[in-house]
Order: sequence, then structure tokens, then C-alpha cells
Amino acid sequence: MKERIKEIIIELLTQRAENVSFAEIERILERKGISYLGDYSIHMPSNKNVKLWIGMSEDFCKAVVELMFKDRTIIPRNVPSTLYIFDGKIPDYPVAENLHHMYETERWFPIAFSLGNLYEEGI
Repeated sequence: MKERIKEIIIELLTQRAENVSFAEIERILERKGISYLGDYSIHMPSNKNVKLWIGMSEDFCKAVVELMFKDRTIIPRNVPSTLYIFDGKIPDYPVAENLHHMYETERWFPIAFSLGNLYEEGI
């Protein structure tokens, strides 16, 4: 299932090119009848209280992490939380305003994806 989720994310990004949110990915997975809900989340490595997304299945979570760090085919970029308002889904956390701050309570850092390698120079 993880590989199918990765294929769907790449297909979506190929069509849209940039600013594909987690909410939009979830909507596509739901339309295709793929389970995406669960107890997993992705957080900032430097602060576990800063969540990038929550309520994910293990396969969904692993697919996104692998696409960013192993396959190196998608790039996360900070976006205004309004993108998620338009997409119809926002986590119930305050937005993390400063990634250098060590938050003691859970926060959300809104990101969207585009195609590309996170490790290429100039990114």
C-alpha cells in the first residue's frame, strides 16, 4: 500500500507541480479508496512538538517520509495556513511561528509539497 500511496502523490504533484497539501493528498487517497487515517504523525526532527501532519496511517506516513528523504523526489515548503483553510482541513493546534523555538506544547507547521530533491544545491 505504501508504494501505491507514493505513486498517487507523485501523480498528483506531476499534474499540479507545487503546493500540494496533506489535506489534498488525503482527499485523493479517499477518492481512490485507500486507507490513510491512523495514529501516526510527522514532526520536525528538532522538536517533536512541531507537527507537520497528524492522524496518518503508517503507510501514508512512511510514503511521505521516503519520498522526501530516501527517494528524494518531493520537497516540503512552508505555506500559509490559509492554503489548508481552502483545502478544508486544519489540525487543531496553534501554528508554529518560529522553528528555532523549542515549543513545549504541540504546534502545527503548515507545509505543502512540490517535485524536486530536498538535497539539491540552491534549495
